Amino acid sequence: MLVGMPPPRNPPDRPLPPELGPASSHGYNCRCVARHFGLDPAPYGELPACSLSERQYRKLLVEAAKVQDQAKRLAVTRNVADAQRKYARMREIAQRLDRTDLELAAVSDLATLCYSAGDLRNARQCAEAVLNVFKVSAVAIVHFGQYAEARMIEGSREVAERVLISLATEEGDVVKARELIAGQRRRAAFRKEAGPDQYPPELLDVHGVDELELRIFDVRVQIAAGDFAGARTAIEEILAALDALAENDEVRERVVHQQAMVRAERARIRQAGGEDAEARADLLRLTAQHAGSPMAAKVGIGLAEARALAGDFPGAVAAIVTARDELAAAGLTGDVAEASHALGTLLLHAGDVAQAKEQFEHARTIRTANGDGPGLRLVDTALARCAAAEGDWTTAEDHANRARESARTAGDWADLLHTDFVAASIGFARGEDLPAVLDLLLPLTLAAAEYRFEFVSPEARTAWARDIAAPTMGMALALLAQLKEPRLAAELVERTCAVGAYTGTEERTLDLTGALPTLEVGPVAEGLPLAALGSVTSSLPLRLAPPPALRWSPSSPMELDRWLAVAAERYRLPRPVTDTVETWPAAKPGRETFLLRFADAGHTFLTWRTTEDLDTVHTHPIDFALVGTARQVLDAASPTPHEGESVADAVRRSLGEDAFGSFAGEQRLARVLALNLLPADLVERLRRAAAGGNRPLLRIQPSPSLAAVPWGLLALPDRRADRVLEIDEIGLCFDGDERVLDVADVSLLAPTAIPRRPSSAGGPPVYLLDPRIPGQSAFGELGSVLGKQDATSPLIRHLDERLADGPVLPAVERGLDLVRRTDTDRRLLAELVAGPCSRLVFVGHVSRVRDEHGAQTALHLSCAADLPGTAAPIGAHRPFTAADLALSEMDMPARVALVGCASASDFGLAEPFGVLLAAVAAGAGLVAATVWALPTSAAVPGADPMSELVIAVDTALAGEDPVTELCAWQRSRLARWRERPEPATSPVFWAPLTCLDATDDGKTWVR
Repeated sequence: MLVGMPPPRNPPDRPLPPELGPASSHGYNCRCVARHFGLDPAPYGELPACSLSERQYRKLLVEAAKVQDQAKRLAVTRNVADAQRKYARMREIAQRLDRTDLELAAVSDLATLCYSAGDLRNARQCAEAVLNVFKVSAVAIVHFGQYAEARMIEGSREVAERVLISLATEEGDVVKARELIAGQRRRAAFRKEAGPDQYPPELLDVHGVDELELRIFDVRVQIAAGDFAGARTAIEEILAALDALAENDEVRERVVHQQAMVRAERARIRQAGGEDAEARADLLRLTAQHAGSPMAAKVGIGLAEARALAGDFPGAVAAIVTARDELAAAGLTGDVAEASHALGTLLLHAGDVAQAKEQFEHARTIRTANGDGPGLRLVDTALARCAAAEGDWTTAEDHANRARESARTAGDWADLLHTDFVAASIGFARGEDLPAVLDLLLPLTLAAAEYRFEFVSPEARTAWARDIAAPTMGMALALLAQLKEPRLAAELVERTCAVGAYTGTEERTLDLTGALPTLEVGPVAEGLPLAALGSVTSSLPLRLAPPPALRWSPSSPMELDRWLAVAAERYRLPRPVTDTVETWPAAKPGRETFLLRFADAGHTFLTWRTTEDLDTVHTHPIDFALVGTARQVLDAASPTPHEGESVADAVRRSLGEDAFGSFAGEQRLARVLALNLLPADLVERLRRAAAGGNRPLLRIQPSPSLAAVPWGLLALPDRRADRVLEIDEIGLCFDGDERVLDVADVSLLAPTAIPRRPSSAGGPPVYLLDPRIPGQSAFGELGSVLGKQDATSPLIRHLDERLADGPVLPAVERGLDLVRRTDTDRRLLAELVAGPCSRLVFVGHVSRVRDEHGAQTALHLSCAADLPGTAAPIGAHRPFTAADLALSEMDMPARVALVGCASASDFGLAEPFGVLLAAVAAGAGLVAATVWALPTSAAVPGADPMSELVIAVDTALAGEDPVTELCAWQRSRLARWRERPEPATSPVFWAPLTCLDATDDGKTWVR
């Protein structure tokens, strides 16, 4: 008797295929079909389905459908234990019916279920079993002509392959994952073309839910490939599409599940990109939407870790334990392992090594059973840290080496970096065979620094630099100090300092004189990440460039080059071919030039050398506590407003007795900064150079922590204390009041990697003085910086003298017409600098209009909100950002002054490319700017220090040697301050002025 589906019409016309011989089950009632055609049923096995009546068969079939529906619902809620029981019953029914399609449906769903539970071994086994049985069943289908069954098992193959896509993505096999996704799309297109006559509706993706799931897999592949910006854009599009389907009853459950998947991915991206608050918000929304479910418990683990970082350690531990219990009850073993690992990490940070080890061992037991290779690497590195904390070096190295070998076998470069770092940190802490540790540590330090530039968003680059690159570099520099390798340490610092410019727009797309363009970005070449900036689009065509090839001195290449080659081979480090760029500027004959570069890596590291002896280098670690003290003292005195502080209050604080309002307070600041930041050998060499009668030049590239230091103001110690001094005792180290300015001229040193365009020379000066900002009153936050000017004001008289000497731009008849204009917007600026001009003098507001990334540092011109640009409008006004300048066709004149609040703050940013360095990249050889917020002259009634500064800057930029002239002017201000210490003469008005001078770098190049 044949029950179930009707048999095929025609008997097989060929012998039994060999693939079917060893199979115990290979299709719908194959034994019965064989008997139906009068064939020998023995080769097809004894199957209980052959004895079923039609009624029994139908009853079991209905039960199978109900059980599968129940199992799917349990799986959606991540109730793994109950879902597995349902699928076990479904498989029993499938075997009684000899329904391979039902068996494959159950096993493919089980593969998905195991994957979601973290049981990767069984997930892979189930998925591969489905594909293997699919092949056998396809042969049986062809043999017997049961083509209806082919359509039934097609969906199970798709589900199984999606599990393999996820596994390939986790293992870093991006190529395989993309191939599987492409195969799924090809078959989906074929089914749609065949139409409903050939395939049931569930295989035709009528509502597009299957394609949305494939797009989620695409997102995961993008994340694995480092394309965070592309993944974020795709996620927002997917969420919009899912929202449109949310009210459709047919697919509502799948849509809710997919929404949770996508939001979890978005939280992961935000965490990787350093957007901790946004990631936490995503996780909180997920817990609210899935309260009481395993999904909420899983999300709670990540929230508990944030809770611990906020200081609630007991609450975090309790939350993880509770979440783990809920996950264990649901059968989510992978999530249980994750919870134990998170708990162990918290305990290890708290110093409870014994309990931390117990948690990691628990996680290892589960991950071993689940075949979770990446998870086991994490466990091994954690156990290595535990063993190192206990001084058990042999065990620590065993764990670290096992993790390294696993990462190397998997070909996962990110995991290899991490495991190598753990091994290096253990070797460094053990203190044995330090040269071998260096062989491991230095290449991974270089690779960690270089891989930063593969990330597509500045947030991700910043997080990578903070969490990965900086710790490795700090350890490498400490190791090089122990090994007495100052040259390698200095080269590492110089390579770190070489980075700093957004570049890479082969076509600059922002037309400053036309309508607002659409800044859509086309396909990006692999390996050339975009920087996510501004609010016009999610990404603009600006790329942060890695350092070029560097040369140490005319007689010596970089010793780091051979280590870079090792890093490239070991970690698949991308190495774009670039011209070799010199790391030193040209020196003026007879004048010694000192080159100082600072880098933050835990502690702050200083390297210095001189142009007279480039191959002799001095390196000094500056303890982070000393840097912290210097910053604290400087922040307390600086007029840059603190959070929540008004500008007026900041100026009053800065002009107080303990800050820049008294000579004693200012001198104390200058001495503290010098004792903490200037090493004795540098001070001694500076004095010796100055004693020759030719004032040396001090050129400095500060680190972010030291960007606001007024270097010329620092006092020069005469001796060093042999003990820790109290603040009132620092005078013991000084015989007089000799400052850096007294013995040297000072300027900033541009990062070597800043590309330069040839600058224009000659022509009239361009003045943009105190532009009127649309929608802002003269007395508001973006009001006048020069105050009321008239024909008798010192600045206006100076401008009248300029007019008497020749034309200026914009063309005017009197100096007063250059101040507080309403037309000094980006269009006028582009028009003025398009022709010959000798210098640009901007006086006005400078601010950071968005986040911590320099490309959104802005000049506030008279720009209306409808003008093109990357910054969001402020009312009726759109700021002119560094990104706008980089994207435009605008070239800068050879000399530029940016007199505004903290206009030289680029070096204080994680990615130092604000208006200062954007001007250099646009052709300016020299830029005068300020390192802190400038108080206006309104702070000292009866005096006009702001106008004095503007006149000094304009005069110096018109001279032969602006750096020398500005430093000479500052020396005259210092002398006046010593003679008459009062608010009007305070360094708060003139000490922040500095020049970035790239005119003597001896290299003009365009990337």
